[in-house]
Amino acid sequence: MMTPDEVRRGVSRPQGFPTKNRDAQTLRAYVRRSAGGTMKIAIISDIHANLAALNAFPETDCDDIWCIGDLVGFGPRPSEVIREIRSRASVTICGNHDLAAGESVDPQCSSPFRRLAAETLEYSRRACTEEDLQFLRDLPLFKEVTVSSTRFYLVHAVPTNPLFGYCVEASDQWTWEVNGLNADILVVGHTHKPFIRVVNQTTIINPGSLGQPRTGRQEACYAVWEDGRLDLREYKYPLVETIRDIRQMRISLRDQDALISVLETGVLPFSYVRAPVEASA
Repeated sequence: MMTPDEVRRGVSRPQGFPTKNRDAQTLRAYVRRSAGGTMKIAIISDIHANLAALNAFPETDCDDIWCIGDLVGFGPRPSEVIREIRSRASVTICGNHDLAAGESVDPQCSSPFRRLAAETLEYSRRACTEEDLQFLRDLPLFKEVTVSSTRFYLVHAVPTNPLFGYCVEASDQWTWEVNGLNADILVVGHTHKPFIRVVNQTTIINPGSLGQPRTGRQEACYAVWEDGRLDLREYKYPLVETIRDIRQMRISLRDQDALISVLETGVLPFSYVRAPVEASA
């Protein structure tokens, strides 16, 4: 298990992005603040190449967007999602699927998702350009940001295991994770399940998954921080578009069906989990 000091690679890397989308977003935010509005940051995570969900994102007047990792993996449009995040997010953290695609390594998913992750990893690498893959390789494993005297620590999984640590809302492990952390708010993703919890005066927030929610609902999940207040939010997106894109992926029909099931229900089909790997080759 890695400590924060052991994973400081790339933490100060500035994010590059084209100016067109960013300038429009900044102008909307400036107009809102000039009219008496407040500082507003949208927090998204686990997009998983779901371009339709990202394009439908409703927070068009935020001052900033932070992405907590897993731009790719599982979904049909990895290159387009990378391009959008580069143009819209000021901070992007590396997720286990981002590292897997960039470096061609195992994303270390749980057993039920292992085959699906492997199949879509190869698809993601084929669909991405070398520039896309280099962007994923260069992403920081964590980031410390201060906004209006509020200290944020951003990491995809958990501080002691930034890429692969799996920690649910009720876990006692959070006490260990926030111990010694110089942050008021710890922002995490990875589990695809949104929550807000306070542990030892540190607020932990997981925005859930924008592109592959596992709440049992089809709505995309995200969070907003607005002048000290944290909110978990959801929105509907054109799921039919993502399903159409999945049907165009060069993976087996069985894997396509499994991806669609997760988007529709939040879980894999029982038959997919129980069937031998050889039966689906």
